[in-house]
Amino acid sequence: MISVRNLTVSFGTTQVLHDVSLDVAKGESFALVGESGSGKSTILKALGGQLTSWGGELDIIDAPQGAGSKLALARKVQMVFQDPYGSLHPRRTIDDTLNEPLIIHGEQGRDKRVLDMLDAVGLSRRFRFRLPHQLSGGQRQRVAIARALMLDPPVLLLDEPTSALDVSVQAEILNLLKSLREEKGLTFLLVTHDLPVVSFLCDRLAILRAGRIEETTDVATLRAGQFSSAYGQELYQRSVDG
Repeated sequence: MISVRNLTVSFGTTQVLHDVSLDVAKGESFALVGESGSGKSTILKALGGQLTSWGGELDIIDAPQGAGSKLALARKVQMVFQDPYGSLHPRRTIDDTLNEPLIIHGEQGRDKRVLDMLDAVGLSRRFRFRLPHQLSGGQRQRVAIARALMLDPPVLLLDEPTSALDVSVQAEILNLLKSLREEKGLTFLLVTHDLPVVSFLCDRLAILRAGRIEETTDVATLRAGQFSSAYGQELYQRSVDG
């Protein structure tokens, strides 16, 4: 579903990714784990079409990144950002936000699709014509997830989707994402520094350090705390010591 081969990214004279390679299977939930600045979000931005300059090969659903239009890419992959308030237009209602991708792509039956999506993300229809500041953080993140799913993309890129939320709300959003993945057969690529989130939501993970993958393993290894790399073991111990 997702194939990354020898991805290299530089910002000016600073190289932030060094020949990163990974594969994510259809229906899999895969995590990129590492400290701030390790290059996790840069990988998502490259896959999401937000970077114009990079080296290597990126394929999503067997189509090379950059080979098609941005409209075609939007039907394949969407991103859910860390800060739901920052990612939503403050002067547009929830209805406007959810309708926008449907209008851009010339979709029909928009009214029903908006209502159905509100139901799917567990957000009451009475919020449809409210503005983002009239919603809680968890409700805004549900809107952000709904917007990402309006075009039925098979792939979601999740950039720390719960880190800006209260702990109690984090659990609700994680449960929602897990349910949506199962119901819709979605493929997730998740960026996080939170190993318990990975354990709950993901099947496999790659550990990044300074733009390089230290190791790729499965969640069973994470739960057992048996990483093969010293850095992976260090991250695990930090999480345990908490």
